[in-house]
Amino acid sequence: MKNPVFITGKSLTCSLGEDLDMMMACLQQKQAPMDLIPLSLADPATSRPYYRIHPHDQTVRNNVETYFYKILFDTVARAIADAGLLQREVEDLAIFFGSTSIDIPIYESHYEKSDDDALNHFSQASYGYGAIVSETSKHFGIKGPCYTFTTACTSSANALLYAAAMIEKGSLERALVIGYDLFNNTGFYGFESLRLTATSACKPFDKNRDGIIMGEACGAVILERQCKRVQDFRYLGGANLCDTFNVTTHNVEGDVIAEVIRQAMLNAGVTPGDIAAVKAHATGSEMNDRMEANGMRQVFMTEMPPVTGIKPFVGHTVGAAGVVELILFTEAVKKGFLPATLGFTVMDEELMITPVTENMPMAAGIFILNYFGFGGNCTSMIICNRS
Repeated sequence: MKNPVFITGKSLTCSLGEDLDMMMACLQQKQAPMDLIPLSLADPATSRPYYRIHPHDQTVRNNVETYFYKILFDTVARAIADAGLLQREVEDLAIFFGSTSIDIPIYESHYEKSDDDALNHFSQASYGYGAIVSETSKHFGIKGPCYTFTTACTSSANALLYAAAMIEKGSLERALVIGYDLFNNTGFYGFESLRLTATSACKPFDKNRDGIIMGEACGAVILERQCKRVQDFRYLGGANLCDTFNVTTHNVEGDVIAEVIRQAMLNAGVTPGDIAAVKAHATGSEMNDRMEANGMRQVFMTEMPPVTGIKPFVGHTVGAAGVVELILFTEAVKKGFLPATLGFTVMDEELMITPVTENMPMAAGIFILNYFGFGGNCTSMIICNRS
């Protein structure tokens, strides 16, 4: 029999700020502030929208490494405090870290100040995949095992799945799961070079969608066997599969997406009719929305539950999206609503998906959260906040 897994602590730093109540007010009022970032390395006369963190002290951005770890440690500290962990419980934590960029922002900043040629610098400057969790464990006195996941947009979603699975099996008592991606030129210009970035707004599932808008964020959650508050969400199950159809994307028919959703529901012991709402991956790009819509229709047929997308509020936070969107989604439901999907105005007849465009009353239920990454990685998880 599986041990239960509850989300007992959480915190988030993103373009909406650091205060969860203020973030919920933004969601309720459908406010999503964005910045414009010039393509200074390609075409300085052109800009792209981006969801950027705005620190209280803007000068801290000048030292990227200091800024990087300040955001990380502050966010983790708030999650630990929210869970009410004692120091001995903090020491026993295991860390599961999910990110696409890892420490790219740090060694990009080092390269800017270096005389090394790019090849020499970038082959030596990264501290390795375990550097960030190592620094985190030292800072907080955490003595448990540390794991790093980098599976594109599913990175921290997979970190959540693996942490939950280890708690379910009794290998761990509790875990700290982090999703973190900070602005970096490699990712920003990489998506731009693939012509995947939108020019004005994120429009998931809309007929006139034209791409993604990236964002930076750091989210942290504490998973434990014991429920601490009546409103604590419970993780019921999940699944991960890789679609090997293409080196960069998924089969547009959505077969693997449908299968990962089915496997997640099987693992959670629920059926399509049990699902109260879907948090879609909903990037707003042509192919991603198409294959996600096709996969969901295979599972739910004509009985599609309400669908929402979180990215129009905070951007596509790539590897951080698993934790970031989990926090925003669950906090909204705790406030009694399913957030509207900003940017959707015209239904695409080929997708036949109409996400909620106005906040919908939703206080409890069983929910599915979907994440589908660049390169074909697919992750779905089932959560609930009812007995």
